[in-house]
Amino acid sequence: MIGKLALKTAESFIKRPNTCYDKIEIYQYGFFVLYSNILFLLLTMLLGAAFGVFLQGIIFYVAFFAIRQYAGGYHASTETRCEIMSTLSILTCIVVIRLSKTYDFQFALLVVSTVSAACIAVLCPLDTPEKPLSEKEFKYFRKISYLILSVISIVVIISYFVQLKWLQIFFAPCCLSLILESLLLTAGKLKKMILNKS
Repeated sequence: MIGKLALKTAESFIKRPNTCYDKIEIYQYGFFVLYSNILFLLLTMLLGAAFGVFLQGIIFYVAFFAIRQYAGGYHASTETRCEIMSTLSILTCIVVIRLSKTYDFQFALLVVSTVSAACIAVLCPLDTPEKPLSEKEFKYFRKISYLILSVISIVVIISYFVQLKWLQIFFAPCCLSLILESLLLTAGKLKKMILNKS
C-alpha cells in the first residue's frame, strides 16, 4: 500500500522540470520512508489516545524513530509483513506503557532497558545486504547512534530516580524504545548471520 503510493508520488515528481529521470528508485524510497513514518506516527497517536497514553505514545515514537534511524535493525522481507510487524510492535509497546501506569514494574523496565542499551551499543549500526555501509558511514552512524542512545539512557535514569510527576511520563516510553530497538537489532543480526552462512 505505502509502496504503491510512494511509486505514484515518485512518478509524478520526476515529471517536473530539472528532475533526474533515472533516479526514480531513490525518489520512491524517500517517499516510502516519509509515508511510512507519517503512517506509523499517526497509528501510534491513535493507539496512544485509545489506551489513554497519548503523550507517552508520541514520546515513545520519537525516541524509537531517532535510535532506529541510525542504529538499524531487522527489516521484513515484504512490505505487508513489515506493516503487520510494525503495527504489532507499536501496539505491544503502547499496551506495556499503559500497564506501567497501573502496575509497579518500573524496576524491571529499568533492568531490561539497561541490558537493551548495552545490546544496542554492541550491535549498532546494523546494515543490510541491500544497503551495506562503508567504513566511513559505519563510523558516522555508530557515533550518532551512541549520541542518541546516551540521550535516551540519561532520560531513563533521570526520570526513574527523580520523582517528579512531569518526568515520569518519559520513563516507560523511553525504556520501551530501547527494548524494541534492541530486539530488532538482535533479530537483524541473526538474520544477517544466517544469510551469510547460506
